[in-house]
Amino acid sequence: MSTRNDPRELGAFVDAELDLKSRLDLERQLAEDADLRRQVDEIRQLREAVREHADYHRAPEGCRQQWARSMAQAGQPSTPPPARARAIGAAVRRWFGWRPLAASLGLAAVLAVTSNLLWLQTAREDRLADDVVASHVRATLGQRLVDVSSSDHHTVKPFLSSKLGFSPPVSELGISGSVFLGGRVDYLDGRPVAALVYKQGEHVVDSFVWPGVASDAKPSFSTERGYLTAHWSRHGMNHWVISDVNRDEFRAVVDAIASAETDR
Repeated sequence: MSTRNDPRELGAFVDAELDLKSRLDLERQLAEDADLRRQVDEIRQLREAVREHADYHRAPEGCRQQWARSMAQAGQPSTPPPARARAIGAAVRRWFGWRPLAASLGLAAVLAVTSNLLWLQTAREDRLADDVVASHVRATLGQRLVDVSSSDHHTVKPFLSSKLGFSPPVSELGISGSVFLGGRVDYLDGRPVAALVYKQGEHVVDSFVWPGVASDAKPSFSTERGYLTAHWSRHGMNHWVISDVNRDEFRAVVDAIASAETDR
């Protein structure tokens, strides 16, 4: 029976805001504590539910009318004209004056929200890339490359499926110099993922897989701290691949993984 951890620490872990040492310590606890894994899953599910189902509300009609009146009044001269002229002038100002301003404010709000969403997505991908690098380095230096050692996907897939809440696609790669070593359970973005491990020559390749909701996309390549990475989405699965193999071989490995996923 586990001791319930500080919810703030677990929330920071799910949001990828813990420092590296704290994250590694918590990941070690997660590997051994099923109750702690359930706590983390509950937080992650709540976060996803809020992100996907939170609704938005228009300002009350009275508030919007008061705002419109205030904007119209702000444009009135200090010495009021006769009543009829004042009424006509106010109507003209209301018709021509506040509408462009409201439209400008609305456009500015849309641009601000769009920019913020793009920034959040970029920041999340940056944190995820950091996690991918950290997990790869930790596995290669810590001598825990795999939890199940086998070159047969019929052995690796059932093992990973029994440890995870999903069934990951597992494939041997039919390219020269590639050896399938097996798989392990790892953690990225505060959730458990499948890590499929290959050797390309003398270089280790980690292929991380977990369910997602993003539309299908082609692999996107980048370099993170000296490692080559690629990530894409296909058939409801997120993929991140990382290695220090040369660029040509890395692309061949990524193409083989993506092709195997397309053909399944």
